Amino acid sequence: MIMTKEEALKKFAQLGAVWFGNSKQHFAFSAYNRLNGWNKLADKWKEEAEEEWDEAEEVLQRLVELGCKPADLQELMKTQEFPFCDDPKQQIEGDYEPTAIQQLSELAEAFNDDYPTKKLILKWIDGEKEHMAWEAQYLNYIEKLGYENFLAAMM
Repeated sequence: MIMTKEEALKKFAQLGAVWFGNSKQHFAFSAYNRLNGWNKLADKWKEEAEEEWDEAEEVLQRLVELGCKPADLQELMKTQEFPFCDDPKQQIEGDYEPTAIQQLSELAEAFNDDYPTKKLILKWIDGEKEHMAWEAQYLNYIEKLGYENFLAAMM
């Protein structure tokens, strides 16, 4: 499906809102996992939260460069809400989004005439590939090691 420029800009802004929401969620996961002694998993969630916060800031910066004023951003940047799970396996499963790379790729194509924006999105695609890889790896560990052994390995 080919997006109009207006649709692409709206979707681009929504990414920022999604990343702000994901960042809050992942900071909470990090704190909870650390409290329970799963420090390796806590460190991973904290790293993800910081990367998502940075990406959300990049979206905002680029939108301002494209001419959006703060009042214009209010509706576009409404923070998305995300579930806060206590169970580490549910945290990983709930965050695993196999369609994200395809969605980002389609958005990048909508910005073929806007190299700075497209370059940002392509960078995020690489980050999303890494993100998906570690989640798939951790889910594989849970399957192979068993859940209790996985949690012990995360200490």
